Amino acid sequence: MNRDLRLLWLGQTISQMGDAVFEIGLLWLMLEITGSATLTGLVAMSAYLPALLFALPAGSLVDQLNRRRLMLTTDVLRAALVMLIPLLYHMDSLPVLGLGALTFSVAMCSTLFNPARDALLPSLVPTTQLRRANSLIQTSWQLALLFGPALGAWLIRLVGVIHLFTVDAVSYLASFLFMWRMRHREVHPEKRPDMRDTLRSTLRSALEGLRLMHKDRRLRVLLLITAADNLFIMGPATVGIPIFIRDELGGGAQQYALIMTAFALGMLIGTFLLNTFARKLRNSRLLAWGIVLDGLTFLPMLWTHRLPMMYAVILVHSLVIPWITIPRPTLVHLIVEPKYHGRVFALINLCVTGLTALSLGLTGLLADWIGMPRIYAGIAIAAALCGIPCWLVREFRQAP
Repeated sequence: MNRDLRLLWLGQTISQMGDAVFEIGLLWLMLEITGSATLTGLVAMSAYLPALLFALPAGSLVDQLNRRRLMLTTDVLRAALVMLIPLLYHMDSLPVLGLGALTFSVAMCSTLFNPARDALLPSLVPTTQLRRANSLIQTSWQLALLFGPALGAWLIRLVGVIHLFTVDAVSYLASFLFMWRMRHREVHPEKRPDMRDTLRSTLRSALEGLRLMHKDRRLRVLLLITAADNLFIMGPATVGIPIFIRDELGGGAQQYALIMTAFALGMLIGTFLLNTFARKLRNSRLLAWGIVLDGLTFLPMLWTHRLPMMYAVILVHSLVIPWITIPRPTLVHLIVEPKYHGRVFALINLCVTGLTALSLGLTGLLADWIGMPRIYAGIAIAAALCGIPCWLVREFRQAP
């Protein structure tokens, strides 16, 4: 691992650990304040709406601006915004609407940061190491989920839910420091526009990204299955799990944190198995099987009535998540020119985060109406069917 990739990985591990702590704090703070699954789902949805609204212009900016500087700027902004949550809370000036607005603003910065990070990766490693590099970046998220919930559970006992947000703010500053020490100096393939023409060039660049997607059938399939899978899966997997723990198992925040630890442990094991035994499999076929199994492994939740059984179900489910999150960016790196990476990753972010926003809102509404067990049974089948286009489209099956 070269120095810059190591620094990026360390910064991402710490900041994503902070994000895991933030998510626990956000969901349980909302449940404590309102006691409503519907309101909790709507506020959680605000963390995903910016990708739905601004992904295209964000991707255009990523391809026009210095990606490392953009990441540094957004880390500082996210730290400041998250720190406002405990400050306003202690001043008794944190309404539900204000919490949603701050969550939306933090996510707006992430809409720029995430495609910039993914687009920067090919300039740090040779092409032959892209899958391994993507695996490494994914382990930062997995380690964050493994240790973040445990840290969150400990901090809840020590300082209360509200200071989980303070920890997240500090994690963004740590990420800033690691990236600031990187020696990499980006050489951009295109001349960047004068700031007076930024808006015009951003719109033109966004249209170029859409035209690229329209011409490449492989990209269309990739975006379609990503959008459909996240629409069915992410709400039940995110806001649905704490609701299920509270309503069906009678658990609390600490049980939720432990379940998320099992979630991360499964992904780490899955990443190891993929890199050890599936190195010669096509990225497209790994992704297809990952989409199918991502849905089917939620079906046992229909019969889950005890916490140990839920640990086992979540552990098995999370084993297949790396089959999606690792081959997907590797496919983009291999089939898309580097000058378009920011726009394509922004479109993927739109499909992942934007559709997750809709999924969160729908899950909160349906949970109050039909309950989480029935939701899990339905999404298990619907999400598994999302993998069918991977097998039907020849160009996608034969992608590198």
